[in-house]
Amino acid sequence: MQKIDRVDANITAALLKIDGFNLILPQGEIRTLESSTDVDTHSPVLKSTGWVDYANKRWPVYCLTEELILLENIPPQRSVCALLGMGAGYIGIMCDDMTVLKDVAAQRYELPVAMRLPGSPILYLVNYEQGIACVSNARQITAYVERLVLNA
Repeated sequence: MQKIDRVDANITAALLKIDGFNLILPQGEIRTLESSTDVDTHSPVLKSTGWVDYANKRWPVYCLTEELILLENIPPQRSVCALLGMGAGYIGIMCDDMTVLKDVAAQRYELPVAMRLPGSPILYLVNYEQGIACVSNARQITAYVERLVLNA
């Protein structure tokens, strides 16, 4: 992996665990966390797994695999819904767990050629524990989910 710039500013990030996939987002882009039991799975919108209530409205919830493919049902290990800001609204992303990482300053690595797919929400990679984590942001993830839904 080729190194790109090192992040000098320490930031607080959210680590979403989805199966074996580690996804890091800026923590400030997570509006709230809800339990999977708070997700209303009745009458979901196209390709979503249900709805979550926030700010007196209902917002769609989506479930991704570790390969970033949409699922229409929530697997039992998905226990947390992270609500991400999306322009004037929100979408929920189901994950197994979410951890807050404080003072994250890590070496960034370019995506390997095999991961440079058109429309990928992954911006770059960082070392995390004994492996790697993929870094994205709410804008990239929500645009990616929107493309998956529209192309379904």
